[in-house]
Amino acid sequence: MSFTLRQWHTDTGEPEPEPTVRHTPIAHRAPLGPWTFEIRSDIPLSPIDCERIIASIVSPDGAGQDCGDIPADAAVRAGAELTEALGTGRRLDDYLEDDVSPFIRTDFGDDEAWRVVAALAMAPGVGEDAAFVATLTCIDNPENDGLTIEALLDRIGDRPTYHVFLADTVTLTDPEHPILAVDTGPEETGHERGRTVRILPSEMWGIENNLSIANMDFADFADAADPDGVFRGFA
Repeated sequence: MSFTLRQWHTDTGEPEPEPTVRHTPIAHRAPLGPWTFEIRSDIPLSPIDCERIIASIVSPDGAGQDCGDIPADAAVRAGAELTEALGTGRRLDDYLEDDVSPFIRTDFGDDEAWRVVAALAMAPGVGEDAAFVATLTCIDNPENDGLTIEALLDRIGDRPTYHVFLADTVTLTDPEHPILAVDTGPEETGHERGRTVRILPSEMWGIENNLSIANMDFADFADAADPDGVFRGFA
């Protein structure tokens, strides 16, 4: 699989694509300030998803500056920032005592699919929700390969981690990339420990923001899921 973000100054014109991406389909291309951004991907991405990916790794303010104010390697640096955000090498146990929202990779068959899903999950909302983002602590470590919900709950124990998000095989291979949310809070405080629901990446900001401040309960989202178990937004 291939996923590539390209950038060039619009007035200068498009450079020749690298041989490694030349035959990868163009999923999206749009001007932003003096620059043109292009996403090439082997997996289907909607225009809205592509815009959210670019918004998550390219500063809109920086994109609107003059050519001389923007480094030519902005896209490279943005990619490096995304890699940092992916939490490569982080250990889950180091974050279970913290007040964070862990996003754990449990399938290691496709690195590029993981990058796409993580970018979509951490991208801003759309339209009037553009000010909201899911504040996720990504954990990308092969020691979590195949991690089951039962094993996850055992590792958490009685530590104050009340919700966790997983990027499992279904997340990385299904065209909608539904992320698995797990209620990990204690039953004595009203949680349904071990209950799950799948969340579209575009809805991650809503569930993460509301669970983090206890504005809504896990059941509010799980009960509103479609018959296939995926939450696609409130009707």
